[in-house]
Amino acid sequence: MAATAIEKSDDGTYGISGIPLIPDDVEFKTKIIPYAPGMPNRLRLSVLATAAEPVTRRQWTLFILALEKFKSLTVEQKFSYFQIAGIHGYPATAWDAPFVPDEDYVYCSHNAVTFPTWHRPYMLLYEKLLWQHMKEIIQTWDIPESQASDWNEAADKWRLPYWDWAQRQTYNNEFSLPEVFTMKTVEIYDYHDPEAVENGSTMEYPNPLWGFDNPERGEDGKPLPMGQMPKGKEQWNLHDDDSDPQQILPWSQCSGVSRYGIFATEDGTYTGLEGVNNFEAANDAIEDFSSTAYNPYPPDDEGHDDWVAPGSLADAVNRMFSEDYNRTWATFASTKWWSESEDRISTGYMSLEYIHNNVHNLSGGPKFETGVGHMADVPVAAFDPLFWLHHCNVDRLLSMWQVLHWDGWWTYPDSSGPNTTDDHTADPSPDAALQPFHTKDNGDQKKDCWTSELSRDWTLLNYQYDDLVPEADAINPDGTLNEEQYKIDLLAHIQEIYPSTYNFVHRVQLDDRVEKVGFFEKEGDSWDDYILNVVYDRYALNGHSYTIEIWLGDNPVGQVYAFAGLSPASAGPGGCKNCGSQRDNKVLSRAQVPLTVPIMVLALQDSYEHLVSMKQQAVGDHLRAHLNWKFVQLGGAAKPASAFPDTKISVWRGTGKPQDLVRGKRMPAAFSSYRPLPDITHDKECGLKRDDAKLGVGAPYDKFRQF
Repeated sequence: MAATAIEKSDDGTYGISGIPLIPDDVEFKTKIIPYAPGMPNRLRLSVLATAAEPVTRRQWTLFILALEKFKSLTVEQKFSYFQIAGIHGYPATAWDAPFVPDEDYVYCSHNAVTFPTWHRPYMLLYEKLLWQHMKEIIQTWDIPESQASDWNEAADKWRLPYWDWAQRQTYNNEFSLPEVFTMKTVEIYDYHDPEAVENGSTMEYPNPLWGFDNPERGEDGKPLPMGQMPKGKEQWNLHDDDSDPQQILPWSQCSGVSRYGIFATEDGTYTGLEGVNNFEAANDAIEDFSSTAYNPYPPDDEGHDDWVAPGSLADAVNRMFSEDYNRTWATFASTKWWSESEDRISTGYMSLEYIHNNVHNLSGGPKFETGVGHMADVPVAAFDPLFWLHHCNVDRLLSMWQVLHWDGWWTYPDSSGPNTTDDHTADPSPDAALQPFHTKDNGDQKKDCWTSELSRDWTLLNYQYDDLVPEADAINPDGTLNEEQYKIDLLAHIQEIYPSTYNFVHRVQLDDRVEKVGFFEKEGDSWDDYILNVVYDRYALNGHSYTIEIWLGDNPVGQVYAFAGLSPASAGPGGCKNCGSQRDNKVLSRAQVPLTVPIMVLALQDSYEHLVSMKQQAVGDHLRAHLNWKFVQLGGAAKPASAFPDTKISVWRGTGKPQDLVRGKRMPAAFSSYRPLPDITHDKECGLKRDDAKLGVGAPYDKFRQF
């Protein structure tokens, strides 16, 4: 067989590009918002896995076969699954560049405005390599040319699927892992049988999405621990996360990837190192994080069984797209905090990166008590096949935000758009190199790199998302895009698929079992909206990941996950230089936990005696008495609040209200007029104090957004 494109590029730089388009299939009609009719779609995973059409059945089969082949490549191969996953962290060695001692090969882009754009060419690389494996697999089949043509066309129209974790999964009507991540085997279609694809006849096949084992084997034929590679391959050894000697994360000892699968024993050893997919625990954690206990429909109401509660992830995504909730690129894209804009933003703590962080924690496993997993730690997360579908969804949400805010590209909380913060740490420009991703085969290692600007338009990367295909009412008679209607349709779609605080409040307002005058402070459709804003130090534990758990009494109401795991370079050899720079310059992070729904759920429970209404005085008194937080290191060790001196947690009250229908369609609710409530947190360690210069009692709040 002729040398593949993968093999030819093994020595020089590899030019990452989208899957080639079938000639004449796609038209590019972009005016401002990217629009390319006929562009192949990235589909929701459940749609691809339950394929109903012959072309998608072929694509599902090829995806499974290609991923299996990809994962089997040995670790020294530049285009092995192992090395592509390793770009995200461990083994912290060079990729697509010559190895130079003492160079920084931790290509970390977290807590930075390039977080979503760095991952875009990363997903493109993964997608393209899978496609190349599909094409190679088809070449090996002894089938008639007409059949091969059908399979090749399916491969050329295939694009990477996504896991939409903010929607309930169709197989269980819960927030959870996709169904195929709960199955050791999957159903695919026999390429030998030309009628199998047409009539839906399937065969059982080992599921490569179940996990990932080290492709290097010992003499017994079993996968080796990933920190014990064979002689001559030691540079690809993974390391333990031993930044805290009292609680080591044993990544080097694992021969396979786990989800809630690694447990620490009393004698200092671990179980689950062979790789355990404890999907039941993962599903329970994701559902528990997102479920609400109160159904605003009476049991005898026809809407009771159809009620879909606003999950925490869905509510967060809905808010992120609410008008003006995130005004700028910087507040949308990254968890990075700008101290000089603290008195300008109130809702702008809800970033795409922050929501993404929580998904890593929920799907991986944060505590040895219930099982730890790779997805929960930056340097090893990409070894889990779930990572790629998770980040494909992150890219989808990025594309949605770009549609709605095309002119918001690379804007900052300060309208002047500074490129440096008052902590003197420069933010990357949109033309900064996104290492180690190159645009040319055999190009210049440092000059021919992908940039955020080059990756801005996803249609030029030869893909689109299924729910960004415009509706008929958004197509002009000349075939161009009616961009205003397109944005209206997209916002209505977001409101429909991501239930929000508005959905819950509105139903409670209509619930005859609730006494409106005595329960609500406000009359009409608006409501008091409560949020908890958090400024935190991602490097407080020397780069170790940790969770800030938010509680109301004994009731968990949210979390902030400091997704880390890479030691700052300034803390010792072999660390991350970007992390070291951020740590040394005290670059902090920000996050937000919506509180309205969990507060209201408690107030509506007859068994909860501490709160019986949403009156402002009652809520304020309740939060002052019962709001608390805990700091828990990845692995489960509790840490004292005193170990996090730069953390500032504040409660805010604003107003939420439904927007008027736009051309008959419901838009996400609007939020504004927030004010910090320092009396609630003044006596709590790490809480906002009354005398805070910018947010304390008497501070000027005139810069915050008003209706």
